[in-house]
Amino acid sequence: MSSRLLLVSWAMTWEKSAVYALTPTITSIFQANNISGVLTTVLSILQTALQPMYSKLSDMTGRAEAYTISIVFFIVSFIIMACAQNYNTLIGGQVIYAFGFSGTLVLGPILIGDMTDIVNRSMFLALYNFPTIINLFAASAAAQKFLETNWRWGYAHVCIVMLVTSAPLIFGLWRIQRKAKQTDLLKESHALSKSTHQRTFAGKVLWLCIEIDLVGSILLAAGLFLILLPLVLANNWGGWGSSTTIGTLCAGGGTWILFAVWEKRFASKPIIPLTNWESRNPVWGVLVVFLIAVINNMMDFQYFLTYLQVTRRLTSQNATYLERGFNVTYVCLPLVIGYTMKRTRRWRPYVWIGASFAVLGPGLMIPARSSHSHDAFIVISQVIFGAATAFINYPILVGIQASVPPKDIAIVIALYEVGTSVAASIGTTIAGSVWNSVLPALFEKHVPGNYQYAKIVQSISFALALPKDQYQGVVLAYDDAMRLLGIIAVFIGALSFLASVPLKGFLLVDSKANESDSQENVQDGKTLDEEISVNEGIVISHVFEMPNKKSVSTVNTRI
Repeated sequence: MSSRLLLVSWAMTWEKSAVYALTPTITSIFQANNISGVLTTVLSILQTALQPMYSKLSDMTGRAEAYTISIVFFIVSFIIMACAQNYNTLIGGQVIYAFGFSGTLVLGPILIGDMTDIVNRSMFLALYNFPTIINLFAASAAAQKFLETNWRWGYAHVCIVMLVTSAPLIFGLWRIQRKAKQTDLLKESHALSKSTHQRTFAGKVLWLCIEIDLVGSILLAAGLFLILLPLVLANNWGGWGSSTTIGTLCAGGGTWILFAVWEKRFASKPIIPLTNWESRNPVWGVLVVFLIAVINNMMDFQYFLTYLQVTRRLTSQNATYLERGFNVTYVCLPLVIGYTMKRTRRWRPYVWIGASFAVLGPGLMIPARSSHSHDAFIVISQVIFGAATAFINYPILVGIQASVPPKDIAIVIALYEVGTSVAASIGTTIAGSVWNSVLPALFEKHVPGNYQYAKIVQSISFALALPKDQYQGVVLAYDDAMRLLGIIAVFIGALSFLASVPLKGFLLVDSKANESDSQENVQDGKTLDEEISVNEGIVISHVFEMPNKKSVSTVNTRI
């Protein structure tokens, strides 16, 4: 089963790498390169609301059902994008993509949590992400070929790749789930209990809305939309003083207050049950990851390729290669980190190392991201920040899972993914704000003569075809914008270091070490209904109430 999961991981990273390289050119074709940040923000907000829902859905119905739904959305979205004749259709496909990607993204770590004990989990998470290394350069080369021939196949081929690679995993999950039910080893969960089946259709819909906290999810997404979109679109709405901008921001603040009240007072099944956890590690850990992800999305995922292609006259493929120093480090280093965590049984020191790099990396990006710097300087700064992310993400993901009861592992993974999704929204919003609000003034400062600002920022090819003096002015403007982002990134990196200080360390303990304790607690009351498939090596963790079971993954020893 683990090999099938790796196959899906490879397909997902292939898609992300290929589409990442395709996006600047395709948005330029649709004359929409300057507003692509809006779409990225919208998608990140949708993923924020969808990931907890998928997590709960997988607990209620089963991993197989949730994975199947997400893969169907994934494939349909790329069919729509491949057929898009305008940017609006492309946006529609991307919205459906959010429904598919959110499920596949959150369910992978959940399955790994089902399959592994806490000591080995970091190694397995690193292995799950390792197929990325295959795609870092091959996918960029393939994307360049698609751009040179027919860019639509850049989207269309993803449908085939996802269908072929996900089929073995989905069939395996369904087979194990069906076999467990036939042998009466997988008891019917609370979510699909007999009383639920006897409800009316309206009753089932109401029950589902309560279980996934639909109201809370809508308020969460609405608040993010109303707060973040004005930061990107303020100039288009008449500036920060316009009634539209002010009204939207005020509505966003009101929505956040409603969300907090709903989750605290009224939600029967809140999106994130923070009050049920004694440890504050999930809160501080997710905050650290959140801040690192803000830097990553702000500095790399939005306009960095456009910046490189314009200021250094690079092809999409070569620009992607310069950026890949981050990815190579982030993929390879966790294997070493996972092994040393297994040997030392510690996780918090790695977070502190990563938080230190989170200040150093963005600090080096400020001089590195200049049109006059050497390409190697860019790569070095990317590698250092990649190390920061590697030292932080995997140890924190393992640490927060070990800090909560086993029945809440899927929920805490969803919290982790929600944190990164919100960070993506905020990171791309900051980048979009600088690009759309600050860049016009920088053009006025540096670009001589009459120029067409909209066409320059919408199309890379138009910017490259400018007269030499105007082109040099555009390069200086882009340099200043990137320098401003770098300064913001250093400040956020410092905040991430401060947020890592309150984390409480403990030894990671193999679940077998506390086997007798676990058995004793099983006899005391209800426990996690697990079915282990020996042939496949996977644990189907499917229910649910563990009031008396202690976490078998931590001890109270402070490190």
